[in-house]
Amino acid sequence: MSLPKITSYEVKTSRTEQKVPVVNGVHLHSIYNPFKEAETLVEAQLDSLKNKNEVLILGLGFAYHINAIIEKLTLFHGDDFKIIVIEPNIQVYEDCIAFDLLNKKNVLIYSGFSSTELYSDLDLVHFLLRKPAMIAHPPSFNLYQHYFKGILTFEAPKNIGGIIDFVNSVEIKKYLNRFNQEATLEEVLYNQIPKKSQFDQTDFLAMALVEMTKKSVDVKVGMGDH
Repeated sequence: MSLPKITSYEVKTSRTEQKVPVVNGVHLHSIYNPFKEAETLVEAQLDSLKNKNEVLILGLGFAYHINAIIEKLTLFHGDDFKIIVIEPNIQVYEDCIAFDLLNKKNVLIYSGFSSTELYSDLDLVHFLLRKPAMIAHPPSFNLYQHYFKGILTFEAPKNIGGIIDFVNSVEIKKYLNRFNQEATLEEVLYNQIPKKSQFDQTDFLAMALVEMTKKSVDVKVGMGDH
């Protein structure tokens, strides 16, 4: 999923004197009162914020909604909370920080990353696996709808060529490059490696992984039989 195309960008001032980014003609916050708008958004999410101390936010804007969410999380959970924000527009992120608009308490921001790059980050993946509360900032989500939907429906590649992009180890990358890049990992592990006439150390490790996987499946099946 590529980043959305930005054709225009400017910063306006609301009637209540807050800065408002305008991207492709879309105001990312109320031009009247961004604080009030943020409060309304957060009030609709109170149950989620009470029940979860980890929150994924889609859309940074100039962070009025994020600061309001931090206030509620602090009220409900003290300092024991974590927020991750995904914002595709690097200019919005840089200006938000430059204007010192974000309360950075327990907040981590991913800005300007594609879906593949985001899912290559193990810390983010582990965070998502813990099923955080998810809050979409409406103007940002509507503006970058295709981008955010691509993230939410992302499917990891099944072929070797795609999997290599997610591997950090140089040695493992070299090893996987030996195989047909269109083959699936399952085909490589269960068919191509066992049929090799000569094996190296990495082959043995791969086959050991297959055996451990098989045993794990056998144990689960056996437990299900009782």
